Order: sequence, then C-alpha cells, then structure tokens
Amino acid sequence: MNPLRALFLSLSRMPPVLMLFIILGLAVVVTMYVTNVIAQKDKELVDIHQLNDLHQREKTKVVYASKNIEEGEIIAAEAIEERDVAAARAPVDAFSSINAVVGQQAAYPIVAGTILSTHATKPFAMQVGFNGKIREGMRAVTFGVDTNSGVAGFVAPGNRVDVLGITGSADTTKAAPVMSDVEVIAVGTTYQKAPGSSVANPAGSVTVAVTPEDSIKLVKAVSAAKLYLTLRNDKDHWPIPVVDVANLFPKSASGLKIADAGLGNLLPPPQLPTINAESGSGGTSGPIVAPAPPAHEIEMWSGSRKEVMSVPQT
Repeated sequence: MNPLRALFLSLSRMPPVLMLFIILGLAVVVTMYVTNVIAQKDKELVDIHQLNDLHQREKTKVVYASKNIEEGEIIAAEAIEERDVAAARAPVDAFSSINAVVGQQAAYPIVAGTILSTHATKPFAMQVGFNGKIREGMRAVTFGVDTNSGVAGFVAPGNRVDVLGITGSADTTKAAPVMSDVEVIAVGTTYQKAPGSSVANPAGSVTVAVTPEDSIKLVKAVSAAKLYLTLRNDKDHWPIPVVDVANLFPKSASGLKIADAGLGNLLPPPQLPTINAESGSGGTSGPIVAPAPPAHEIEMWSGSRKEVMSVPQT
C-alpha cells in the first residue's frame, strides 16, 4: 500500500481533536523550516552585499599612461604614472608598478589615461640596438654640450627640448630657437634612462631625433653657432617659432653674411682714388703711381777714402 495513503487512512481513524493538533504541529514545523531557510538566504545576500561594498572601497595600484604612446615606442618612466583606484576597476592583468613597465615596447598605440595591462606591452628586444630608438622617417643627430648648455645634466633620454642658437658677442649677441620640441634619444653614450633615477647625468653630447629636413638645419646650426638646450615639461609639446641660423648673422653691404668680424680682413681692399696724370686733380684718367722705395746705401772704404754706392730695393 502507498505509505502516504496509509498515513491518511490512519489519520482518518483518529479523533478530530487529535487530528487537528497533528495538522497544526506539522504546519508549525513547516513554517519554522521555511522561515529558517529564508533567514539564511537573507543572511547570505547581506554578506554578499557587504563583500561587494568592501571590494568597492578597496584600493589597488595600477599604472596609467600619462601621455600618448606610439606603437613600438619604448615606454619611458616619464610616459607613465602610478595611481590608486578601486580594486573593482582594475583589470585582472593590470601592471601595479612602473618598474615592471619601463623599457618595454608598446604592442599598440596607447592613449593617455589608459590603464596598462600585460597585453599592451611586449619585451624590448635588446639586440635591436640603438637604431631601434629611432622612429621610422627620423634621423639621429649628435652635437656637443657642456654643463651650462646641457641643463646641468638633467636632460635624459626620452625628454623633449628646444635648441637655441647663440651668435656674436657683447652688444652684437643674438639668440633664437633653431629647433622646437625635439626628442632626446641619447645623452652621451646612454640611450636608456634608469628607472626611477633622480640624479643628473652630465655628458659632453646629446643625440636628438629630427626629420631629414631639420637634420640639415641642425647641422648648419652646430657648425655656425653655440647651441643651448632648454628642457620642456613632459606634457608640453606646444611648438615655438624657429629661425634659420643664417638669420642670426649680420649682412655686409654686398649682401654677404659675415659670421665673424675677423672675416672682414679677408674682403678685398677698397679701390684707391685716381688722379689726372696731367693736371694732378682727382679723376679717373689713370691709377696712382706709388713712389719708388728709397735705395740702400752701401759705404766702401779704401784707406781713408769713402765711397757710397746706392742699390735700389727689390
């Protein structure tokens, strides 16, 4: 016989009062069980919400791009920064330290304000060498600097600078920018900035990346003027007006530019005025005849007799 049917048959034979108590008891048990299950589910939901709130308030470090980074560009410390953000906003594979990013190549163009993750970079192949620092279409030009003209050694690979040309001296000194917002790719023989370095690195030369047209202008400036660097903020790329170094030199009356007052000695002497051969007055009938130089006099003695012989100068 079906157990459930047998239960109902046995209950039907019970007195009505007893049956009522049993039904009420079962109802109470079921109600308590359901209430307990609902309370447990409510507690679980509260715990989940608390965990979510805690997770939302929890902070973690991520690495942001502070400026646009081109595809294939070697990521420098100046192009990135660390920030604290809510853990829920951080990608699972986000970098948490600048040191882990500096020196790697961008796998694709990275827009400023983007969180850097592991799939955004690729290790830089060191065997590529220095020419891997030069972007396609650019040229590297090296010129000398000293402590003063090189910003006391605070210029580092990856910085942006303006190049000023200085000519003349005293009240004839002229100075003007000959290059604007150029990238420094090497200082001396160093072309990779040390991560987190805060020490100046004085060097006798810098290497910059410029277009082929600008490389010609820069080489002219190197040979004709004293060059000074002015260091830019990493986020400042506003161009400034530049001039050709030839415009820093005065022009002679004939239109020729004279780079040094000493070169005036190389100019031909002025033409001497002419006089009229007959009248002696000024004119253009013939050139001036310079007087003959005085002759040398030689004394010859024979006993007490002296003779003087004149020998013309050659």
